[in-house]
Amino acid sequence: MSVCPWYRDGFCTSPLHEVPTQDVVNKIQCLGGRDVYTQCKYYREPTQVREGGYDEFGKPFLMVHGIDRAPEITCEYVRIFKHEQGKYLAGCVVLGRFLGVHEVDTCSKFWRQCPFRRIGLNLGIQP
Repeated sequence: MSVCPWYRDGFCTSPLHEVPTQDVVNKIQCLGGRDVYTQCKYYREPTQVREGGYDEFGKPFLMVHGIDRAPEITCEYVRIFKHEQGKYLAGCVVLGRFLGVHEVDTCSKFWRQCPFRRIGLNLGIQP
């Protein structure tokens, strides 16, 4: 049985919340398998790792942009790609470029406060 990817340590970490919360946790739904947890109103598909097709962000420089494992970034404006050399790349739709290794860490932790995300939302940029 699979667990909702947004359920962590008794909290719902869905990107639809401002902060993780216990208020909406229903363990039967959260732990009930994909058919059950996808029916939750707070469920959103996690960012999918894509193969290739990252030309919209320019040419990646793996020493700057490449990371060893797929990052857990829930911002709707980030696209994750797997490079043919095995590294992962995170592209920001609002900035129109790949994120550097250090930016990826910041982006995964503080994406709700990101000024570029707010710009994207305010301008109505499609994720």
